[in-house]
Amino acid sequence: MIQGILRRKWSLLLVFLLLTSCTSKLPERPIIQYSFQDVTWEQVLSEKVNWSKPEEMKYNFGYWKRFVWIKFEIYNPQSKQSESLLELESPWVDEVSVAWIQNGQTITKLYRGSDSHKLREIPHRNPVFTILLSPNETKTIYMKITNSGILSAPVRIWRTDSFFDRVERDYIANGIYFGIISALLLYNLLIFVSVREKAYIFYCFYLTTLLINYSLLGGFFKQHLIPEIEGNIKPYLYFSVNSSLMFVGLFSLSFLDLKTLYPKLDRLILVSAVVAFVFAVASFFVPFYWMEVSFIYTFPYMILLLVSSGIYSYWKGTKSSLFFVSAWVTLFIGVIVDSLTKASILPSTTLGRYGVQIGTAFEVILFSLALGRRLRFLLEENLSAQNQLTTIRKDLEIARSIQMRILPGKFPELKQLNTIVSYLPLYDVGGDFYDYFDSSENKLGIVIADVTGHGVSAALDSSTVKIAFRNAKEFMDSPKELMEAMNRFLCTSLHARFVSAAYFYLDFDLMQLKFCSAGNPPIILIRNGSIQAYECPGLLLGVKPEFVYDQKEIQLETGDRILIFTDGLYENLKPNEEPYSILFPEIQPIIGLSHEQFHQKLLERLSLLRIILKDDITMISLEIS
Repeated sequence: MIQGILRRKWSLLLVFLLLTSCTSKLPERPIIQYSFQDVTWEQVLSEKVNWSKPEEMKYNFGYWKRFVWIKFEIYNPQSKQSESLLELESPWVDEVSVAWIQNGQTITKLYRGSDSHKLREIPHRNPVFTILLSPNETKTIYMKITNSGILSAPVRIWRTDSFFDRVERDYIANGIYFGIISALLLYNLLIFVSVREKAYIFYCFYLTTLLINYSLLGGFFKQHLIPEIEGNIKPYLYFSVNSSLMFVGLFSLSFLDLKTLYPKLDRLILVSAVVAFVFAVASFFVPFYWMEVSFIYTFPYMILLLVSSGIYSYWKGTKSSLFFVSAWVTLFIGVIVDSLTKASILPSTTLGRYGVQIGTAFEVILFSLALGRRLRFLLEENLSAQNQLTTIRKDLEIARSIQMRILPGKFPELKQLNTIVSYLPLYDVGGDFYDYFDSSENKLGIVIADVTGHGVSAALDSSTVKIAFRNAKEFMDSPKELMEAMNRFLCTSLHARFVSAAYFYLDFDLMQLKFCSAGNPPIILIRNGSIQAYECPGLLLGVKPEFVYDQKEIQLETGDRILIFTDGLYENLKPNEEPYSILFPEIQPIIGLSHEQFHQKLLERLSLLRIILKDDITMISLEIS
C-alpha cells in the first residue's frame, strides 16, 4: 500500500516537472541596465544617472542592496496598438515603482507588498503592470525596486494572451506541488493516528509549515486566502521557515534515534531546534533584513548538521537513514541551484526557477519512503514481538499446568478437619507452594512456602522446594527436624534465592498442632470469637545450612479455625504495620460466618484494601470439626 501511494506521488512529481518545463518557454527577459545611485525620479527620467552596460541575464543583486534602478526598452513590431504586461516575478518584494514617458507626460504606477491584493492592477500573485504601445513604438521603461532581503529584478514582458496561458499552466504545476505535500501530510497524519509514533507527528508539522512557506513565498497566501488584508507577509514567512527548521530537527531526533546512538549529537540538534524556535518568535520583532541574513546561515547549518547526523545513523546500522540523507542532499541541490540562479551565476532554467520546490518535493517523498521503511520495520518488529509473546504465553500455559501438577489437587478428607485453599499467583505462575503428608485418618502434615521473586523462575524453584519437602518425609511428625532437613537440601540446590516456609503437624488423637517456621508470617487462631496470632521465628531456608530451628505446640479444640498464609496476603495494604494489626480488624466482623463464607469474605475484604497486587497470595484455612 505504501509503495502504491508513493508511486502515485512520483507520477504527480513527473507531471509537475513536465508542466514547469512547459512554463520555461517564456518570452526573453528584456536587456536591462541598472544603477544603485540614490537619485530622484526627475534625475532618472532626465537620464542623469550612471547606468551599467546593457545585460540580458543580470537580474539578481544579492542580499546587501536595499534598492535598485533599472531601465529597458519595449518594442511593438505590429502595425496596430498592442497591450503588453510587465511582470516582476517577486511576490514578496516590498515596493515597485514603474514610470515611462508617453506623449510628453510621465506615466507612473506603484505597487506595495503590504497593500491589499484588491488594489493591484491585475489580480495576480506577482506585481503586474499594463503598458499600451502604439504601432511600431519603442518605449523606455524605468523601475525602482525596493526590498529588505533578496533584491532581484526578474522582469518579463508578455502579450496578454500568452500571460494568461502561462498563468494557467503555472497554477496547475503549483497545484500539483501543493497536492503532493497535502497528500503526504494527510497520509502520514493517518499513520500517526494508527501507530502513535512521534516521528510522524513532527513530520506532519514540518509538512504543514512547508505548505505555509511556499504559499507565502509564492504569493498564493495573500492572493487566495487574505486578499483584503493589508500588511507585510514577511514576519509570517520568517516565522514559518524557522518553524520548519525546528520541526524537521525534532523529526530527525525521533527518526534517527540519536539519543541512543550519540547523545551529544542528539543534544546539539535539540539545541539547534530550540534556537530555530527563538528565531521564529523573533520574526515579529527583529527587522526583516536581519531575519533574512540569519536564515542565510541557519538554513545551510541545519542541512549540514542533519545530513551528517543521518550519515552517522546509517553508519551505526539504521538503514532507513539512507533515505533521510538522500532527502536532504536532494533539497540542498535544489536550494543551491535556486540560489545560484538568483545570483545570475547559472542561467535561468526550470530547475533554477523551481529549484526549491522541486528539491522540497523530492525531499518529502524520500522522507515518506524513509518513514514507510520505518513503519514496515515497526510492523515487522511488532509481528516478531507478537510471535514471541504467543510463544511465551504457550510456555506459561505449559508452566502453569506443570505447577498445578506440582501442587496437590486437594487435601485429604478427614472427618476432624475441613480445609479450604486459595492460590493466587501474581502472574500465570508463581513462587508460592504448598503440600501435605498424611499417614492416617488422624494425622496430617502441611507445608507452605514462598520462594523469593515472582514468575517463571520462582515457579521453577518452587519445584525444588517440593523435592526438599518430599525428601524430608521421615521427619513428618517433627516440624523442627523436617525444616532443618529442607534447609540443608535447599542450601545446596538454590542459587541467590531464598525461601520462607512453615510446616504444621496436626495430631487429632492428641488434639495437638506442632509447627516450625522459617521466616513465614505468624498463624492466626480463631477460638470462641477471639483472635490470636502465634509466631515461631526462624531463618529463611537456603541461607545457613546448619541453622537450628525452634518448634511450638498448640492444643486444639473443636471449632478452632486456623489461618495459614504467605506474606502476599497482607503486604502493601498498610505500610509499616504488623500483620495482625491489618488482619484482625478484617477478621472480627466475619467470625460468625460459615467456614466457606468466612474464607471467601476475608479475601474480598482484603482485596478492597489492596490498590494493586504485587505478590503471590496463598491462604489455607483449617476448621477443626
